Amino acid sequence: KSIIGADLGDTSFVNTSFKANEVDYTEGMSACDQLSAATLADLYGVSEDMVLISDPTKMENSRFVGGPSCMIHIKLSDIKGDHLTGTISLAREVGKEEFMGEIAEATGGGENWEEAWALKKAMYESAEWMEGMGLAALWTGNKRMLEIKFKGYTLSMIAPGAAFNQEENSRNRDYQKIAVALAKSAGYIQ
Repeated sequence: KSIIGADLGDTSFVNTSFKANEVDYTEGMSACDQLSAATLADLYGVSEDMVLISDPTKMENSRFVGGPSCMIHIKLSDIKGDHLTGTISLAREVGKEEFMGEIAEATGGGENWEEAWALKKAMYESAEWMEGMGLAALWTGNKRMLEIKFKGYTLSMIAPGAAFNQEENSRNRDYQKIAVALAKSAGYIQ
């Protein structure tokens, strides 16, 4: 699929009724301190003890460099490696005048993000706009990824899954529904 001819000036996907963030970005914040293991257990049909939620920025001896993030592991059995993985990450909006500001603008992480988001949508056949979340929300099905633009930052969520696990793929989970439920559980949307 080609993006040639895509209308990158179209901003009809922007949520004009957006009022305010449920969670504001702050330095040192956790991306998952409100995330519920019980919600994840229900979504995946496992017990709570099979759900591991970890914040790499808060782990002892962590060398993690980056913004607030969260790792999610859903154990499917006691067999090593039989688990699903997902992530939540927050990327602070970068101003034009800041270091790497021009790159942030081009990739949708800057103050003028609309055109870059229109380009993101045009790049993936499985991408679709979702309404009523943040300033804009983009679901990319083949990545199991939900991106929501808020004032000051972007939330990216990859719903826990395993692309090469045939048994998991045969379950035909609704990863879009799961990603939205995770965003609600973590407090980012209502």
